[in-house]
Amino acid sequence: MTGPEPIPSEADLMQAAFDHYRAGRRAEASALFARVLDLSPDRLGALLMRGIILADGTETGETDVAQAESLFHRCLEVSPENFFALNHLGQIRLNRGERRAAVALFERALANNPGFAPAYNNLGVALHGLGRRQAALAAFERALECDSALVAVHGNRGHVLADLGLHGEAVAAFRQAAASQPDLAEPWRDLAVACRHAGLHDEAEAAGRAAIARDPTDVEAHVELGAILARAGRRAESQAMFATAARLRGTIVEPCVTGERQARILVLCAQGAGNVPTKFLFDHDRFETVTLHLPPPEAGEDMEAAIAALPACDIVFSALGDGDEDDPVMAQVDDLLGRLGLPVLNPPRMIPPTARHRLPETLAGIDNLLVPATRRVERSVLEQLAATLGDEAGAPVLVRPVGSHGGHDFVRVGTASELAGYLGDAPQDEFFVSPYVDFRSPDGYFRKYRFLFVDRKVYAYHLVVHDDWLIHYFRADMDAHPWMKPEEEAFLADYGAAFPAPLARAVQEAAIRLDLDYGGMDCAVTADGRVLVFEANACMLLHLYDSPETFPYKHRYVPPIVGAVGDMVLKRLGRLPP
Repeated sequence: MTGPEPIPSEADLMQAAFDHYRAGRRAEASALFARVLDLSPDRLGALLMRGIILADGTETGETDVAQAESLFHRCLEVSPENFFALNHLGQIRLNRGERRAAVALFERALANNPGFAPAYNNLGVALHGLGRRQAALAAFERALECDSALVAVHGNRGHVLADLGLHGEAVAAFRQAAASQPDLAEPWRDLAVACRHAGLHDEAEAAGRAAIARDPTDVEAHVELGAILARAGRRAESQAMFATAARLRGTIVEPCVTGERQARILVLCAQGAGNVPTKFLFDHDRFETVTLHLPPPEAGEDMEAAIAALPACDIVFSALGDGDEDDPVMAQVDDLLGRLGLPVLNPPRMIPPTARHRLPETLAGIDNLLVPATRRVERSVLEQLAATLGDEAGAPVLVRPVGSHGGHDFVRVGTASELAGYLGDAPQDEFFVSPYVDFRSPDGYFRKYRFLFVDRKVYAYHLVVHDDWLIHYFRADMDAHPWMKPEEEAFLADYGAAFPAPLARAVQEAAIRLDLDYGGMDCAVTADGRVLVFEANACMLLHLYDSPETFPYKHRYVPPIVGAVGDMVLKRLGRLPP
């Protein structure tokens, strides 16, 4: 006769739980750690491990972040400076978007264990989210010093380097990320993007194809490879990639989260660059959106089934906003709009006058507004221009490829050798050329202002202050200079101080001339007191990615712009008075 099975000791349960955890049996491990805590509620290892499993939940199906957070706090009651618990609490705060609180927790963890690489990596992610790019880069580099095999660091570091415009270094970081995780599509896709920006065309294509080979359903990898092939002038192959991306995306429905839908908006997009960013444009507390990505017409895709499957919509927003590209999809959209018979915001016919080389004519004659003449030229014309510049620095000109955005491949050149060197690296066949106008402010900084136009009304959206003429929000480190953000906040609160009445009238007239339902303008103020226009079109990004902790004022001034977009929709439908 056998007696009763012996009751396992606490130590036996812990050992068995760790064995299950190491073998990947997280559900079994979690149950055993819970049994330990029933016996000994303050058992530090069990508190920590059950918290880790509950916070993750990917392999157990049992995710309870609130309980995990409670367990980590109990860890700190038992061991007040436990760096594991501090790090995991920081991750929970980071996932909630509470970046400053997360930074404080990661720094406490590192104060107790200065060699703990995961906390440096997490600290870098939090700092990057706060816009503190140099500090984030230092944290990632410290993580690698502590543990060069920590896989996640390479990709995270690459994104910071890319944001800093250090594309060659970003490529090296993403190469390491891809080598560390060779079977995943994401690091190869990141490498493709970085190589494209660095001008490494062959490697960009190879990385894009590697991403697709690892995940044939990766939409963004197909879009990226399409952009790479387009940059190389291989239009047919590029369009095939964009057509595949359209098929993979299908129709995307984002419901109204409150269930009290005021309208359903059909958003029509093309593949690749040139769409109006709409992620934050429509308030999903008020609206449902149905997004349809159209394949290139030359791909020969049959769209009838996709169109027939569309739910009944109230209004169409045409997101095709790039006037620089003579895209044949514009005619496709016009045909589709005629068949749908719905009200249309930003109809395609309004887009061509916003092209860079047509904008001076579109905005001609507006007092106090300077729109530098821009020529659209073929490579041979630029090669002739290089011969006329000579080797002595002359009046600088700005050169960018047609279709380039975000400052990529955008340069200021003043000598023949500079222009020849640029052409040697740029594979494109068409470029925009314009004179450089110095817009440096008296304090030595450059300032770029963005206005958004909603139904021809002007809204201040952001101000970027930078020490370089190539000025974009992602290149500037507004958080590093305490005086910059109050200046931006003042601009958003009342742009009249920076744009006195004659300049404000010029901006308002530009909004009326463009005649877009949604669009905007990037500009500066010159030393002689005129509005210098960089670009004005429909493809102006409105977003709320910025942390409310770091940029609280944006979360006051941006939502009313989104509200104005929503009101415009309802006015166009006759559901609000005009």
